[in-house]
Amino acid sequence: MKYRYAFVLLLGIGACSNPAKEAPAGTYYDLESYLEQQISQLKARNPTVVKQAGFGKDQEQQTTKGIDWSRELDLFLQADINKQAYQSSYQKNRPDSLTYEYRLKAGENLPVQVLRVELDSVTHQPRLVKATLRTKNSLYESERNLWLESEQGVIKRYHIDGFQRLAWLDEKRFLIEGELKE
Repeated sequence: MKYRYAFVLLLGIGACSNPAKEAPAGTYYDLESYLEQQISQLKARNPTVVKQAGFGKDQEQQTTKGIDWSRELDLFLQADINKQAYQSSYQKNRPDSLTYEYRLKAGENLPVQVLRVELDSVTHQPRLVKATLRTKNSLYESERNLWLESEQGVIKRYHIDGFQRLAWLDEKRFLIEGELKE
């Protein structure tokens, strides 16, 4: 019986220390909410996209309406730093009232190195989101540089480039770009 109470207590403690839990409101810019709203609108509008994708030297361009927006913008969602575990991991900088910039503090080991959000002066929605994500361990290294541009609160262009490298293989570069046409 006393083991049951200990187990329940451990479950309660574990639930209180969930590192993926959201940070308190206002800690960092709420990128996730903005992107989720954009994904919902893009699914409803189903815009035509001129998309370029490449891995290594192979590049391909296509015009399509068949985009899974949750998947397409997933790396941007990964750039959201509003998690309780990240609360004190970033230096905040506000160069002006419309710009949020966060840089990973020295000694921290998180994938999002830099996140910059510039708001439109009229709509106060992001007009530019830029981020650098980096992962490195003894077997694998990758870097992803992303940006997206919005006009009047609607995503118009996005770009992802970077590289992946396994310890014993050469670096492989990749690129994804999209421009939305109405």
